[in-house]
Amino acid sequence: MHPLLLAGSEATVSLLQRLKHDLKAGWATVRRGTAEAANRAMEEAELLRLRLDLRKVDERIRDLCGDIGERAVGLHERGEPIERVLNDMEIGRMVKEVWSLQEQRKKIETEMDAIRSGL
Repeated sequence: MHPLLLAGSEATVSLLQRLKHDLKAGWATVRRGTAEAANRAMEEAELLRLRLDLRKVDERIRDLCGDIGERAVGLHERGEPIERVLNDMEIGRMVKEVWSLQEQRKKIETEMDAIRSGL
């Protein structure tokens, strides 16, 4: 075969090899980008779920605090001594539930912070 044709064929092979390499690298980039986008979407969905949980906990805390106040005022209006109001079992139960919900809120916030920081 003529040397010029041989040189042209080597250039073509080299060009095809570079093209093949570039295509593989491009597909790898697309796959990596797709995986990162899917992962980010999952993180956002989890954050949305946690924000909803946080709202539910906050709403329950607000409701309980209102109930505690209503109960305390009701007892006071009935003439109960302050000691009776402070030691009321129902008020005590609701206060403990508020404390528990506050701890649950902290855990949700910690989980949200971990997701945001990529842990």
